[in-house]
Amino acid sequence: MHDKWKLLSLLSDAAEAYELSHRTLSVLRALLTFLPERMITPAPHSAIVFPSNKTLSTRLNGMPESTIRRHISQLIKAGLVSRHDSANRKRFARVTRHVGQVAFGFDLSPLAREAEALDRHALAARHLAEKHAMLRAELAQLRQCLIVQHENHELIETAFRTLRRKPVTHDLEELCEQVKGVLETKKMSSPVSQNERHIQIEDKYISVSVERSQMILNKNDDDKLLSIVDKCKEYKNYFPSTPSNWHELVNIADRLTPMIGIERPVFEEAMRVMGVKRASTVILCILEKLGTIVNPGGYLRRLTQMARAGQLYIENMLNDGSAYA
Repeated sequence: MHDKWKLLSLLSDAAEAYELSHRTLSVLRALLTFLPERMITPAPHSAIVFPSNKTLSTRLNGMPESTIRRHISQLIKAGLVSRHDSANRKRFARVTRHVGQVAFGFDLSPLAREAEALDRHALAARHLAEKHAMLRAELAQLRQCLIVQHENHELIETAFRTLRRKPVTHDLEELCEQVKGVLETKKMSSPVSQNERHIQIEDKYISVSVERSQMILNKNDDDKLLSIVDKCKEYKNYFPSTPSNWHELVNIADRLTPMIGIERPVFEEAMRVMGVKRASTVILCILEKLGTIVNPGGYLRRLTQMARAGQLYIENMLNDGSAYA
């Protein structure tokens, strides 16, 4: 048996592998809410729900029925849902004396049968996302080094435009190598005194990258994680499963940012200044008081400025919502 919300969380991570959009996932989430049991078994026809299109539309805040049908077709095509139709294609359940309940509608048991693959795809997606985030941070830092050494180099603008888009990992790797090549060439051709300065810049960049890597991978502060998920509850409205490690919490924060109106570059700057874990914690804190924040993106920029000046106190945010000492 498998926890339906855990499966949905894994699928959210692995959505790209199944070519599913967030709206398609929201339809699946709605279907899961019609299943009373939290646990799903892989047995065929063991998890049938039978809501009408009108009921589904109501639960999905008025999503058009034609759109619902399209998203359900995507879920069926992906092998995560199957139809168990009655003779007239109506959805209903009937209790009989000898057979028990007979239900016709959408069978969610394929989701349970896909559990192992979901886990595998989700893990691969998380690793790729972490690598992608590291490369973006690396490119941003390399760009700063390039500005110091070459004020008008064309790669400065190229890196800026790349960071504002959603580049693929390969493009980030390639651009990082190009910038490193320019920096290395400049270093080799500079006087000794300037070389020392550039080496200091490079060392600073390396230390920042190592610190960021440790920030993601270090698991020695699990007590802080437990405290955060204990005090921040609003994220459960989007992701019901409690994160069991920092990888999962960072992933939740990363997926929440566009949902609450924060642009990707703003969150990346926060991660660069605060560190990945602290920035992710701030996102959960912002979500807690979202109803009182007019501009979440501007609010995060302000918190990032405070962090840069050493004036941000996340512990206070967790305790009473205040970012100040």
